[in-house]
Amino acid sequence: MKQTLPYLLCAALFACGSPDAEPVAEPEAGSSIGPTVPADSNAHRLGGLILKLMGDWTDATTEPGAIVHERWSRTDDAFYSGLGFVMVDKDTVFIEHLHLAGDSSGRIAYNVRVPSQNEGDAVSFALTLCAGDSMVFENPAHDFPQRIAYALQADGDWIARVSGPGKDGKLRVLRYRFKRVKP
Repeated sequence: MKQTLPYLLCAALFACGSPDAEPVAEPEAGSSIGPTVPADSNAHRLGGLILKLMGDWTDATTEPGAIVHERWSRTDDAFYSGLGFVMVDKDTVFIEHLHLAGDSSGRIAYNVRVPSQNEGDAVSFALTLCAGDSMVFENPAHDFPQRIAYALQADGDWIARVSGPGKDGKLRVLRYRFKRVKP
């Protein structure tokens, strides 16, 4: 996989990114999470979006009094790592370790490790859809979230949505608008 993923990611530079593509919609409450599409049909589209995600991003408007950060970097040709964290004043109140990678069977996954959750183990979300400028990763067996979606906007911002059932069983959606941090 390490040898084939770079070629798939390079091919993706031209495959995603149709300017008139619709963002991926959230499922209705009580509906299924969405279609599962074989990773092979999406891998070539994903690379271009991943490359556009590299860098530092912040959302200073979604959570009052807090700044949400995501920082993505390319580790090697088959592995991309990220760090998500929330700052309130000068205190880090939440941190998560992220990575995007292909496994030995060619499936692409978004893995999240929150040190204080799941005994420090990562939770894996499989790529289920890459359409237009959106990519969706899902894990219906996880409590919350079950779905992580990124949609690249025309202005270069990213909309990130995490969703799944809340403690009351109703659909819960958290939406972030990430803007690139200027160097």
